[in-house]
Amino acid sequence: KRYKQWYQRRVRGDRYNLGLFANSKFYLFPRFHKMKTMMLLTVLLILPSTVSSLGEMLRFSSTPSTSNYVILDNPDFESMETSFSICSWVRPRNNGNSQSVWFSYNVASSNDDEITISAVGSWNDLFNDNLASSARNLKYDVWSHYCDTWDLSSTTRRVYVNGEEVANKATTSGRKLKSGGVLVLGQDQDSRGGGFAASQAFSGDLYNLVVLDKKLSSEEVSNLYKGGRCGGLALDMMENVVLEWSDFLDAKRNGDVKVERGTCSQWELVRGLIDEDLLEHLMGHHQFDQ
Repeated sequence: KRYKQWYQRRVRGDRYNLGLFANSKFYLFPRFHKMKTMMLLTVLLILPSTVSSLGEMLRFSSTPSTSNYVILDNPDFESMETSFSICSWVRPRNNGNSQSVWFSYNVASSNDDEITISAVGSWNDLFNDNLASSARNLKYDVWSHYCDTWDLSSTTRRVYVNGEEVANKATTSGRKLKSGGVLVLGQDQDSRGGGFAASQAFSGDLYNLVVLDKKLSSEEVSNLYKGGRCGGLALDMMENVVLEWSDFLDAKRNGDVKVERGTCSQWELVRGLIDEDLLEHLMGHHQFDQ
């Protein structure tokens, strides 16, 4: 039963990894190795016919346009009013824009950017206050891991790139994140759910974006980065997930935004169940038919 529940979540949201088994109480049972073999055989039988979000990324057209975006209307952000973390793998393309906004959250009818994050340029708004730092710029055509964290108690937001803190800034005391807004990927919002400008559109790829209702520590951010693009969240973070990657894959897409198969292998599902050398061989020489 526990394996079935894990597999369903893994296939659906690419959140669990096989560290679950390494950290589980299964090791207390003498029949674990038999169970381990059975689980491996089950995975191998199911994988060829499985369609999952493992390795699927969102690709935004290299031609900037106000038509290209992903939208989630009124996500449940109430639990995030006093703390949050936004982390994603981002690979921007050079589309000629000096500001390339990949994440925006707006709640008001006028220009009220609760959260705006650009891949390049100095635009990184929280509560309409910009954290201008060239150190947070991401390289074109390269996967980078990006995290934005904040909480009310410290009144400080921190930005991490590839596991390292690159910028921070104090926020207004007592200011909380508002709920009831619209989240858009790929565009900046000058009004709730609209007011886009092609000069601010994002081009490139997003993968494994997750939104949590806690401020991750520097160690937690570093571990996320070290886990790699194909890795998952630690088990103790699961209860803090507000939006997982599958939520963005299932959200309404507009214009030239596509779900593309990335380079993460479905063999990742059996990591920890077989020898690492064998796993690397399988990943390099045996691919599942899609």
